[in-house]
Amino acid sequence: MTESSKSPKIPIREFIGTRQSNLFQTLKQPQFTGELILGSIKGEEWIFYLYLGRIVYATGGRHSVRRWMRNVTRFAPALITYLPTVDKKIFRQESFQKCWEYELLNHWLQEQLVTRQQLNQIIRTMIIEILLDITQAMEIVFQLNASQSLSTQLLFIDADQVIVEAWEDWQKWQGAKLADRSPNDCPIIRQPDQLKQRTSEKTYMIMSKLFNGKNTLRDLSLQLNQDIMQMTRLMLPYIQLGLIDLVSIPDLPLPF
Repeated sequence: MTESSKSPKIPIREFIGTRQSNLFQTLKQPQFTGELILGSIKGEEWIFYLYLGRIVYATGGRHSVRRWMRNVTRFAPALITYLPTVDKKIFRQESFQKCWEYELLNHWLQEQLVTRQQLNQIIRTMIIEILLDITQAMEIVFQLNASQSLSTQLLFIDADQVIVEAWEDWQKWQGAKLADRSPNDCPIIRQPDQLKQRTSEKTYMIMSKLFNGKNTLRDLSLQLNQDIMQMTRLMLPYIQLGLIDLVSIPDLPLPF
């Protein structure tokens, strides 16, 4: 895959619902196969893998490993226990070099350790998360890389459907007055003494345990089995008082 096979980068301002839909529709008509690469002004990059104009998979952004681990844990938790037993040699294969996340899911499907329904839930939810992040970025550049698609096409995701779901999530996020906060941020306690005074002992102990600098809002939403909007809204008064802060944390290391 050479640099020359990529199209020039084209900027799009306010890359939200309708414009996202228009771009995917544009690629559907000529049945584009390859990569749609989206970049933000902050330097984040997301890759959508398309086959004949339809979405097969997507990855990238700030926390690609966290996103994958979180959604595998959510929809197929048994798979996480298989990670240490995966033969490391398969990661040297060309297909794994291109997109290990997808190929490992495919490998587990061949081994009958996961169902297509579970894969659909994992991949679909990841794409919705990515689209929410892209919507929050607002201004993007896009580039096409006409190339071979992934080794197999496990499923096809309807672009319009996931765009609508991501847009609804974004509307809720805005409605909760969180538009300037990222669900990929991590809550930490800035003023422990003041927080202790404003909460019960039990609440403070829970916050101290959870807000340890290791988990993003999305991670905590899964761990607590709580709606992320509702959970973050409850934190907002403490954030506004400067008792809790939302900070950027790195991605998890590769799990192999």
